[in-house]
Amino acid sequence: MPISSNIRILRKKAKLTQIDVAKALGVSIATFRRWEGGETAPTGMRIVELAKVLQVEPESLVSETQPKPVNQAVPSGNIAPSRNVLVFEKGELRIELPATEKGYELFNRLVERLTGSAATA
Repeated sequence: MPISSNIRILRKKAKLTQIDVAKALGVSIATFRRWEGGETAPTGMRIVELAKVLQVEPESLVSETQPKPVNQAVPSGNIAPSRNVLVFEKGELRIELPATEKGYELFNRLVERLTGSAATA
């Protein structure tokens, strides 16, 4: 599922408006609408901030599967947090990145390559 779809689904589950989320993040409503519309995508730390507002794990926003709330376990495969490490698995490919600002930046690049969407801050 593209990040834009995940954002929309999770925002609606959280019963928040686009304006609510944009204000909470300190971004313009136009920026948020571009994220949710799939024109652009949030970058590393914005993904983390957005996840906090929507009360989900950051991986839920970039997952190719149905988004999971914070308190639910993430199924094996795809993207899962593990001891402050971001883990991406697809087939035989496994990438581990530290759950740091730089790790999220690299994670964002990976997501961009996989989804083909341009990211903006």
